[in-house]
Amino acid sequence: MTVFVTLDVVDPRFALLQKLLLSYKVDWLDQRWDDYTDEEYEAAPLIVVQALSEHHVVGGPRFHTEYDLSKACPACGAGMRQTGAYTIDGAGATAVGLGQSRVVHSYSELLVDQPLAETLARANLSGLSFRSVYAYQPDEVPMELIWKQLWAHSTLPPMSPRSTGVDFDSACKTCRRGKIETTSPMRIAYRTRDLEGAQDVNRMWEHFGYVRWNGDLKTAVLWQPFFVVSPKVWRIFRDAGVSGFRWLPIRVVDDE
Repeated sequence: MTVFVTLDVVDPRFALLQKLLLSYKVDWLDQRWDDYTDEEYEAAPLIVVQALSEHHVVGGPRFHTEYDLSKACPACGAGMRQTGAYTIDGAGATAVGLGQSRVVHSYSELLVDQPLAETLARANLSGLSFRSVYAYQPDEVPMELIWKQLWAHSTLPPMSPRSTGVDFDSACKTCRRGKIETTSPMRIAYRTRDLEGAQDVNRMWEHFGYVRWNGDLKTAVLWQPFFVVSPKVWRIFRDAGVSGFRWLPIRVVDDE
């Protein structure tokens, strides 16, 4: 059985709980994150959208989503570029998951329901367009869904090395872009010059998390870069009651 306990790091019960866990030799995992106020989100230049484990649906290359591999890293697949509609597993829990949230994520791709897509479209957000979403089942014609994939036209430069909670040593040795692991709390920083031309909707350059890649799309698993959005986008998601995401305001640092 897994038990989740959430405490403020300055709560005196936090240190007591740690001592009890150690004394009773209980296996435990300490995960830490920052909480931000609405005022801090509003003042942020950009906000990283980090999807949590809930509301995840399975899709991508294994379900016939098409990609251009001409610029993909041969070792980890980072940099492959989606060229068509996004296709998800049309069977089982994945299809059911679409009815549980206004927004679901699929390896960091964001899929939104039709009303939210319409709200985002009316907001005239820079750097954003939409792609169709299909459900795939073997031996059947893929079925178009009334969901839309968010598509960002802008990719930010690599983050500043002054970012924390990022294990840069874990990065792919070939491209330095994929397989990057994180710890908590993660605090992403960008140089001032790297934010020039940033849009309301962008993607990070880096790929975080698990990778399974041998050059064959039929077996590939590759988490895509996080979205990085303006406070205007955060406000729309908040007002829509979207859950299942952690929003991380970026820090701006002086040039190294």
